[in-house]
Amino acid sequence: MKKILVILVLTVCFYGLKAQNTAFLNDEKLTEFTQKLSKLPFSERDVINKACNLFEEYFKKDPENADWAYQILYFYHQITCDDKTETLHKTFSDEEIRALKIGDIKVLSKLRSAMKSFDKEYTRFGYRIMSFEDTSYAIEVQPDFLYKRLNKYLTKDYAYYRGLWIAEHDIPPYWHAALNVPLKEIMNRIEWRDLLLNEHSDFIRNDLVLREIEDLCFCVTKGLENTPIYDKKDIILPEYKRALQDYYTKHPETIWGLYFTDFIHKLALNKYRNSYDIDKWVIDTLFPQDRKNIDPIEKYKEIIIDNIVE
Repeated sequence: MKKILVILVLTVCFYGLKAQNTAFLNDEKLTEFTQKLSKLPFSERDVINKACNLFEEYFKKDPENADWAYQILYFYHQITCDDKTETLHKTFSDEEIRALKIGDIKVLSKLRSAMKSFDKEYTRFGYRIMSFEDTSYAIEVQPDFLYKRLNKYLTKDYAYYRGLWIAEHDIPPYWHAALNVPLKEIMNRIEWRDLLLNEHSDFIRNDLVLREIEDLCFCVTKGLENTPIYDKKDIILPEYKRALQDYYTKHPETIWGLYFTDFIHKLALNKYRNSYDIDKWVIDTLFPQDRKNIDPIEKYKEIIIDNIVE
């Protein structure tokens, strides 16, 4: 009976979190904001400052809609990076950019000074030069730029989420099919998200947080190609078994505490050895085939893209 109850609770919890809480979403106001946002002088270096001013004008005293507008604004900031990257490559060669990033003293002082000035100026507007495996370079958003300026206008719950999301942003959980952070950090990332949804079932982006948890849980209940959770005999490694047991002991009634309980129970019935059925259960539970992934701000993203293309 207890086993059936756990499965029932998991089913209700997983499928009950599909929809976003859009109760306070003012579509008319957000659409108007987005349209005005997309009409700003896109190629100007300080356009994001104008965008922030527009945000404050619309949502200074409207935290529920400010949460949604922040997501739209962050997307807009990301989109502007394409224009800034083009400017970067028109101004400097890849070799010169690399010299700036590694502090190459062989670069002519005048040229180096010009690159430093470029970097400093764009930093003021929330951009940074990023290297992709030291083979190509692009302008990207500083993830905390908008947050530092606008978090006071957001709801407490959404500001909490974005703050922790930013803290993790530059250190991805996995890289090249291998864990990129310690197992303890993976469990911590699952934990704060699990507790957020457990304590705030009406969180406006529960769908997004759920997807993030699922990706993290995949690492610890399925494993990655270069970081398996099972040994050569397909028996779960002690460190993973212990981490999952510690988690559900600490959080026996949260959604993901129940998930880990059920996972370890299935393994225990099979002498802690993996099986096709266990793997299938993990995949089917984490990534239900009938789930509809609908981005609630897709409409506003399309307005921005359409107007910029025009």
